[in-house]
Parts: sequence; C-alpha cells; structure tokens
Amino acid sequence: MHVLMVHDCSFVGYELSEAVNNTCNNIHVEMLPYPLHTKLTVFGIAQKIRRINPDIVHAHYCRYPAYAALLSRKPYIIHCHGTDIRHGMNFWQRLSLAKSRQVLLSTPDLLEVLPDAVWLPNPINLNHFKPSKEHYGNKVLYYPKWYENVEGELDTACRQLGYALTVKRKTDVKYEEMPIFLNQFDIYVDQFTVRSYSKTALEAMACNLAVIGYRHNLKEALENLKNAEERRKCVSEQKKMLSNHDRTKVASTLVKIYRQVYKK
Repeated sequence: MHVLMVHDCSFVGYELSEAVNNTCNNIHVEMLPYPLHTKLTVFGIAQKIRRINPDIVHAHYCRYPAYAALLSRKPYIIHCHGTDIRHGMNFWQRLSLAKSRQVLLSTPDLLEVLPDAVWLPNPINLNHFKPSKEHYGNKVLYYPKWYENVEGELDTACRQLGYALTVKRKTDVKYEEMPIFLNQFDIYVDQFTVRSYSKTALEAMACNLAVIGYRHNLKEALENLKNAEERRKCVSEQKKMLSNHDRTKVASTLVKIYRQVYKK
C-alpha cells in the first residue's frame, strides 16, 4: 500500500511516516510538502497527487491540503490539527470532510467540533525525546502564542518566585535539536486557551520537564513546583499520559485505519 501524506503540522506527519515505514513492510508512506498556502497551489498539488497515484492520500490540515486531496479524486483521509476547524468551517472544508474516507483529530478537544471523527494522539518519539539530566532547577521555558497573552503575568510570577524565564520563538530551534534544547530547562509553560496539551508540551514531558498548561492556574502551579515532591508527582503523572502518545503505538493505530480505508 502506498500512502501519500500531503503537508505536515508540528512534525506529526514526519513522526508518523517514519514510524510506519520502520515497522510495517507492506505500507510505504511518502511525504509531499505543501509549499504555499494559496488557492492557486491547490490545483498544482492535486495534479501532482494524480501523477504520484497513491492508494491513499493523508492530508494534514483541513484547508488547502484537504482541498487538493478532494480534487485529486483519490481516496483520502483528512487529519485536523486545531486552528483549521476550531473557529468555523467554510463550504469547501465541509465538502472535503464529507468526502473523506476518515477524519482524524490531533487533540481530543476537537471531538466537540467533529464528534464522529477519530482522535489520533499526537505521536512522540520517546527514543528521541528523553531526559538527559535531572530537572529540579529553576529554569522556565515559554513559547509565545499568537492567540493568548500570558507573557507579562508569567514574567512577574517568575521574578517573584525566583525562576529564570526564557521566552523563545519555536522557529528558533530546529526540530532535530529540540530534545537537547528542552533538556536545558526544568519547567515548560504551555498554552491555556485550548483544552489540550500542545505537541511541544508532550515533548517536554518526555524529557521529564514539569509542564504547566490548560489545567493549571499559572502562578499557583509555579508556587507548587518550588516543592521537590510536588515536582516529582507532576512528572510521574505526565509519564502516565505519555503512554498514549508513544509514536510506535500511535503508528500501529494508524496502520489499522489505513487498512480499513483501503478496503472501502
């Protein structure tokens, strides 16, 4: 079986394709980058899909990659990642979803938008993202989010509690270097607007950083994590959650979905 992944989001497609190709001999996953998010590119990508002629198209993001999959007239899966469907959908999105053989969701909160879809947990390579040291220090990492503004509150809280805060753009660090980078810190502050943990938060958890996110009050959580026992408890709870995100386990579920779609 030949699967063509169109586009990628937060390296979810990269991790899944690598895991499937490494563990399943009779399925080959190929990646097709989506270079420009413009309407004109849709037709070119659709033609390229037809020339490649895969058995299944796996489109990441329910916008232009999904439209290209629809126009290719090949059997396809749409993998929704959040911002593509959280704030409403247009005619082409609804049509693409209706014609899709399967709809996948990267985070469980999206089931509120598409209750008949399947949540496929974001895959984390636990052989790549892993702790390289103990994380009981005072170094806090935060990536600013375009959809929320907590940087001021976070900066004030860190100053009051004696934490050393680093604010970084995600694009400043290459993906393959992320485990080394994350292991320089002790606490990762995620987003609070969406009721799920980001993929970067999960990667931080895999490196044994304590993660503060949508379930927490920011300042209270920082205060609690000053206590070593509370930090150990936090990391232990995170480890339980990560078992669902092991990329080998997630890829195994995806292979079953591919086979079901291929039979239709």
